[in-house]
Amino acid sequence: MTGRERRARHLDPSRTLIEDAKVFPTNLNVRALQTWSSDSVPGGDDLGTITEVAQYSMVALPDTLARRRLCDNRVGFFSTEQIDYGTAEQRAAHRCYIDRWRLVPRDPGAAVSDPVKPIVFYIDPATPKRWVPWLIKGVEDWQPAFRHAGFSNAIIARPAPTHAEDPDFSMDDARYSYVRWLPSTVENAFGPHISDPRTGEILQSSIGYYHNVMNLLRDWYFVQVAPDDPRAARLPLPDSLMGRLLEYVVAHEVGHTLGFPHNFYASSAMPVDSLRSPAYTRKWGDTPSIMDYARFNYVAQPGDGAALIPTISVYDSFAVNWGYRRFPGAATSEAERPYLDSLARMQDTDPMLRFGNMDGIDPNSQREAVGHDPVKATTYGILNLKRVMGMMLAATTTDQLDDYSDLGEMYDRLIGQYQFELSDVMTEVGGVYRHEKYPDQPGVIHTTVPRAVQAGAVRFLDDNIFRTPLWLYDPDILRRIEPTGFSDKLLALQKFVLDGLFDDSRLDRLADEAAGATPAAPAYTIGDLLADTRTSIFSELGARRVAVDPYRRNLQRVWVDLLAAKLNPPAAAAMMPRFRGPGFTPPPAAPGDARAMMRASLTELDTALRLALPRAADRETRAHLADLRYRIGRALNPPR
Repeated sequence: MTGRERRARHLDPSRTLIEDAKVFPTNLNVRALQTWSSDSVPGGDDLGTITEVAQYSMVALPDTLARRRLCDNRVGFFSTEQIDYGTAEQRAAHRCYIDRWRLVPRDPGAAVSDPVKPIVFYIDPATPKRWVPWLIKGVEDWQPAFRHAGFSNAIIARPAPTHAEDPDFSMDDARYSYVRWLPSTVENAFGPHISDPRTGEILQSSIGYYHNVMNLLRDWYFVQVAPDDPRAARLPLPDSLMGRLLEYVVAHEVGHTLGFPHNFYASSAMPVDSLRSPAYTRKWGDTPSIMDYARFNYVAQPGDGAALIPTISVYDSFAVNWGYRRFPGAATSEAERPYLDSLARMQDTDPMLRFGNMDGIDPNSQREAVGHDPVKATTYGILNLKRVMGMMLAATTTDQLDDYSDLGEMYDRLIGQYQFELSDVMTEVGGVYRHEKYPDQPGVIHTTVPRAVQAGAVRFLDDNIFRTPLWLYDPDILRRIEPTGFSDKLLALQKFVLDGLFDDSRLDRLADEAAGATPAAPAYTIGDLLADTRTSIFSELGARRVAVDPYRRNLQRVWVDLLAAKLNPPAAAAMMPRFRGPGFTPPPAAPGDARAMMRASLTELDTALRLALPRAADRETRAHLADLRYRIGRALNPPR
């Protein structure tokens, strides 16, 4: 909990004490038991107090400052920002320096040299022994990238020394960085770092991976690429495969400790068909950067022989070279900028070297995505998901004396993967491509996704989620994990897509794109979105005998109710989150054009429903059509 959430008011000194203190050459760690008076105690407001253990750490900064390197928006680095009031500029100057380790070549004259002090990671002695070699490999996989920047043996890993080997060694000592195994059911890993606020120099890092990240990796690998890898046809995965997956996770987290944030653009630089090529994927992996969230190559099809697991690739080497290469001819950070700009300009001709943050607007910068074409990639992905459905029961019941909890978990993971892939397609609607540029580069930064691409994305969603995906319904699976519930799972997925398509921010972009459209570059409009979704979701209304099945009735109600809620939103105050931090900006309201077009669309639908009612094939359909008309009437003429 944050201080704001717990609303701590007063520290009680009679029930606060220091439990432990450790002193090392460069840092001090203090653990304190603290009791606060609070009127927001989880699970017991009547107590009036909250007691917690707090850890305080202080690290001494280096006596000698490291060389700083100025940030560049075109290359992804964590950074340290300062405001400099001592310049001659006519405003307070913002200075941004990348976070990076201090690497000094042992032989300054050599093209490639060992550093005076390499980056060293120690492996937690509590780590299960069978995983230690894979963790070491995950760290040292970065060595070729540093060699590209002029450093050999720049990063190494080794087991932590035993007490007999070094009685003073401690993982609480800030002089050491480490990879720590955490006995927890949390399904995650992390790679933070401590940096000097004066220069951005990284001083120490502590990668952590929770034990159950292996469960997450197992599930992801199975639902994404099991049809392509016989080793994944039965669970659990063999140690040789799980070790490789842990190597991938550690290499990703090491990237964070080297200063690299996620590069969500990377995978979009790869042609989808190339991801099915063994030669191509062995060279590049399934994404140019291991810092992407590309996960596994779900585009690959059985028999392709393509590589399935991300590796440290071309963008990672480029970023290491940009951030860590030394330029002997440049005496200051400012003097380095022409050299660094010439490297960044390589992105003009090589999309694999580009960087992008995920903002929900750029279809090229998405998480859990592979390939340059979301529709084509997801088409392949769905083929694999259908195959996984056929493998799931046998794979999760290897132990005949266990229950079906693994089957239920894997089915939910498959639904989640399907949702991710649909979400990637959805981002093309109202999407805007972003290619970060500086003024010395031609062209603009933002480009609207073409109308035909947006319309194609909506057609794809119609074919693959609005038309009931009955391949997800397998009674042989579902009746082993739940008595009912498929309709609810399907509806939640369809509602997710519809809510996303009609998100107010997306509608605002569509309205803005329509305002700037030209005959040469027509826009995909709010009216197009409404017409296309209405035509697909209510396609039954044009039949001679109108019959709407239960799944489609659910979907049609969601579409009408969604538009009704847009036309008659709750009071703004009721929609605001309870806790609003500094800088909170409320989301934009739906544009006026959206409300007008929604009102017109509901009116047109009401007419179609009225004409369809006499042709209803059964009582359920007749009642449903009448109910939709009632909902539309209340939406267009809400009760006061």
